[in-house]
Amino acid sequence: MVKTYFILIAFFLTHQVASGQSHTPADSLKALLNLTQNPEEKIKLTLQLSEEFYKSDPTLALKYSNESEQLATKIYSDSLMNKVYLNQATAYLHLGNYPRALQLFFKAIHGAQKLDDSYTLFYAYEKLGILYYYQKDTINALNHFFEALKQFSLKKPENKKQIERKAYVLNNIGMIYDETKKYAESAQYLSEALTLGKQLNDHELMAAVLSNQGRLLHDQEKNDSALIRYKEALALRRKNDNKWGIMRSCLSMGQFYFNIKDYKTAETYLKEAIVLGTEIKSWENVNASSAILFQLYKQKKDYKNALNALDLNKKVNDSLYSEDKARKIGQLEMQFDFDRKQIEAQAKQREKDLYYLLGALGLGLSLIIVSLLYFLQKNKARNSQLEQAHLKLEKKNLEKDIELKDKELTTNVLHLMQKNKLIDAISEKLLKIKQSVGAESQPAVQKVVTDLQSNLQPELLQEFEFRFQQVHEEFYNILNERFSNLSPTERKLCAFLRLNMTTKEISAITHQSIKSIEIARTRLRKKLNLTGSDQNLVTFLIQLDSKNHV
Repeated sequence: MVKTYFILIAFFLTHQVASGQSHTPADSLKALLNLTQNPEEKIKLTLQLSEEFYKSDPTLALKYSNESEQLATKIYSDSLMNKVYLNQATAYLHLGNYPRALQLFFKAIHGAQKLDDSYTLFYAYEKLGILYYYQKDTINALNHFFEALKQFSLKKPENKKQIERKAYVLNNIGMIYDETKKYAESAQYLSEALTLGKQLNDHELMAAVLSNQGRLLHDQEKNDSALIRYKEALALRRKNDNKWGIMRSCLSMGQFYFNIKDYKTAETYLKEAIVLGTEIKSWENVNASSAILFQLYKQKKDYKNALNALDLNKKVNDSLYSEDKARKIGQLEMQFDFDRKQIEAQAKQREKDLYYLLGALGLGLSLIIVSLLYFLQKNKARNSQLEQAHLKLEKKNLEKDIELKDKELTTNVLHLMQKNKLIDAISEKLLKIKQSVGAESQPAVQKVVTDLQSNLQPELLQEFEFRFQQVHEEFYNILNERFSNLSPTERKLCAFLRLNMTTKEISAITHQSIKSIEIARTRLRKKLNLTGSDQNLVTFLIQLDSKNHV
């Protein structure tokens, strides 16, 4: 019973550093934490602080790891969050809350597997092995220790600390094989651990492995060899004045001498272990030492000292129980406070997410509205362009139609003019013939002349003006509006010129001389305010009409 309890204590404290040292890195880490403003550096420092307090104050270790989680959540770092889960799990492991520790270890493993983070996996599997060992599940403990070694082999160690951790895993495997009486396997792994300890020149690691080798040899009843290992371990610890280590060696040697019934020597080492344990407040070790000392006095039938040892053991047990109770209460209070802060943080995050969502929706709606306005404007512009193009096409067609009608009008007028000339010429010739024919034929000739004269169109000019006004109604309106002083004859002349007719053609239609037409043109230029200008009269009139159709 005593031996089993002693081994459990030894395993639990395998990674314990020298508690008797007056200076620890914790103060330096706290100072750095107060100075730094970088969130990532703060996370790393709080993680290191939580590691510093695992054994001495696991509640404080949990507090620092919870602070790390809050910081890691803000910067969305998965790799750091996995380390946070590991530290939280380890703190719960030392607090004895195994279900919560197990949950967080698996959470860390799941996250580390996604990132292929072999070192974090190594660390998680190692701690899981310890957790299963505490629950006396040596099979699962060994499986996880071996998985830790497998992860360690995937990458080259980055620093001495990682190699040191591998050595402790080998040491723990050796201890389990010793307990399960697989002595050859135990010796192999302890030897590998000692080799790494020597390579690192880590005296405490070497002393821990030497003590376990002593226990292995003692279990095989190789007591002389076992004693050599125990003494080597104690010598290393005394050399470094490692009070925690000296206490551990004294406890181991007290157990050893008790087992071989050398009660006097055992008493000496156990008393020294109690003194050192009391000094450094390592009550678990005082509890283990006093329990063995009680059994020792009981075997010697020294009931007075046995009673004193039992009384000490009971007081330490009560103290440990009270500490454990206070620690659990503190843990619950801290967990409650942490959960409350988490809920508040989640509420703030939800509120922030809602603002982001509303902002995104607002931005999205704004983009939709702007897009719609843009497309509507673009569509409006396109329709306007199409309408402009349609109007231009209509204008062009209208201009062509007007031009065609102008040509038809001019052609018709000229044709009628030529027809009238021809009729006049034929009529004159017939009248001359009438005088030279007989009296009986003259009435017939006169009738032909009369018929021809009936086909003359003296109203040709009026017909022309009517047709022109139908086609160019607006032209007359502009003339009347801008040049109201024009006479009807001048407006007719403007119409002829608008059709780009020559002076000779106008003369033929109006039966005026060419000179009269030229004089009329000069007078017209004056009334149109073109005197002294190089602008062509015909061009001016055409532009006057065309501007109205633009």
